[in-house]
Amino acid sequence: MLSCIIIDDEQHAIDLLKNYIDQIPFLQLEKSFSNPLHAIKFLNDHKADVAFVDIQMPQLSGIDFIRLVQGKTQVVITSAFKEYALEGYEHQVLDYLLKPITFDRFLKAAQRATELLEKPADRPVAEQPANSYIIVKKDTKNRLQKIELDEIRFIEGLKNYVSIYTEQQKIITLLNMKDLEDSLPRNRFIRIHKSYIISLDKVRTVEGNFVFLKNFKTGIPLGETYKASFLNTLRNHQVGSKKNG
Repeated sequence: MLSCIIIDDEQHAIDLLKNYIDQIPFLQLEKSFSNPLHAIKFLNDHKADVAFVDIQMPQLSGIDFIRLVQGKTQVVITSAFKEYALEGYEHQVLDYLLKPITFDRFLKAAQRATELLEKPADRPVAEQPANSYIIVKKDTKNRLQKIELDEIRFIEGLKNYVSIYTEQQKIITLLNMKDLEDSLPRNRFIRIHKSYIISLDKVRTVEGNFVFLKNFKTGIPLGETYKASFLNTLRNHQVGSKKNG
């Protein structure tokens, strides 16, 4: 979770960024400021991982703000002017967002900030206290949910999010695919696409570049780079299952 502040002298710009931040579970807005001097005072006593900062403001420019708070927070510039981009990057800003800012572009900046700033120990990970289930953080309130491995059909990933599909529900958690893949037993789950992990026990058929699961109509894409390894693992898994049965 990254704490952040907004600094912009235009209220509509602040409102837009507030709306974007509210939609991203791994960002927490601490405060917004129309006067950068008030933001500097805030940072003297409070922590903020990221500041979204406008460039042209009457009291103090965004570049001057960066110089004054160096080391106290990381900065993502939000500006309607391209010409400040080089100077911004010379001050090692995390990103430079050109107004009008779309949500997709803002999300990319937020994900970049998370990848650069969060320590591995800070990342929410899937715990595996036993071989029969995992425990994941369900939402930003840090509620935990136990998921039985037997119930997992497949997992779909998108950057810092994963959706875990069980027989009864879809569970969205703030994780990346690699962390979750590492927490699952390799003899039961396999990655078949950069965005998909499936349960080997749930495989019904393989048709071309799609894997079909039991009691699930939609095919799961099978990536070419994963295909040979998957088919070999599936054959071995089926042979092992027959022996155990």
